[in-house]
Amino acid sequence: MLRNIVHIGISDFYAAMEELRRPELKKHPLVLAEPGERSIIQGVNGIAGKEGITEGMPLCRARRMSRRIQVVPSDLYYYRERHREIVREFARFSPLVEGPHPGGYFIDITGTRRLWGPEPDIACRMEKDLARKMGLHARIGLASNKLVSQVAARCSESGDLSFIFPGNEESFLSPLPLHFLPGVGQATTSKLSGFNIRKIGQLASFSLDMLSGVFGRTAERLLKAAKGIDLNPVLPLRQTDRLSLPKTLERDEIDQGRLESVLFRQVEEAGWSLRAHNRRPGQFKLTIRHADGISAEGRRQLTPAAIEADQWLFRAVLPLFLQLFRRRVAVRGIVLEFSDLSMPFRQLSFFPWERNPRQKEPVIQKAMDEIRVKFGKEIISWGKTQLSS
Repeated sequence: MLRNIVHIGISDFYAAMEELRRPELKKHPLVLAEPGERSIIQGVNGIAGKEGITEGMPLCRARRMSRRIQVVPSDLYYYRERHREIVREFARFSPLVEGPHPGGYFIDITGTRRLWGPEPDIACRMEKDLARKMGLHARIGLASNKLVSQVAARCSESGDLSFIFPGNEESFLSPLPLHFLPGVGQATTSKLSGFNIRKIGQLASFSLDMLSGVFGRTAERLLKAAKGIDLNPVLPLRQTDRLSLPKTLERDEIDQGRLESVLFRQVEEAGWSLRAHNRRPGQFKLTIRHADGISAEGRRQLTPAAIEADQWLFRAVLPLFLQLFRRRVAVRGIVLEFSDLSMPFRQLSFFPWERNPRQKEPVIQKAMDEIRVKFGKEIISWGKTQLSS
């Protein structure tokens, strides 16, 4: 059966989410980054993109390029929740919905014609429902495979449909620049430019033997992509909840006490977020990035009671930090990530006098959380976090 794959792409997804929450940001160049000039930009809106600001750029460089930028901290948990909402919305049309990353979606609508009508009408209806229910506008591509539909969406304007008829995949790709091919980065493009290959059609005209001498085993995959051949199915991805807290230090730090203070601040932020959303992590990953570019990382399991108090959670994370912090090289950043999130469950005690005397820490933590709910998250914190400021 001839496949019909829809690709829906939402430009600048993270920035679009923030603009929906705060419409006044639409009038300014918007940059999503942590506080601190050394942080890396995680998202930009269209206005910032026109001024040459891109993702992955240091914030200090972006400020030099434009003094009008509005810097907003990223809220990755909120973005992932909206991403799941969009996946569930598309699942009404087909059970085969793949969201490899927030803002990009593949939907296999093969065999749904009798239920929803012609395939182009289905694709347009998806975009209209997305705009009506969530206020998001997207680019739509419709083709016989994932690769061509993704490129087709990239060639269309927001709100428009680009439909590639079956059998025209190679002719459609032929005049496009090489960087339009998914997975072809700057290094591959530069290498091909050295052979005067700048268009996808030029790449498709070469034989496999000629390309193998330059690209080795990847030559076959590259040649198939240039000819619009992609047999990969649309596979719904298993939803894996994660809470990630990256921290780029204001300056490179070697003092262990200050680094532990930074780590405690991340633990405190994680504990608050997990308790607020009633989630319990099964494991965590800690990554330490040194100033010389070398990183060290490790994983550990967590006990169910660890999130009941920030002090307990920090005691679970600290041994791994001490194990990783062995090199006498300054640290530039710390990334703390919690995964395997689930609803917490704990058997309550019938007799209050049988409770563990250590339970005083969760009592203090509960009081702190109630203060934060009433007066704001930054109103109170543990004293250990003040060393990092």
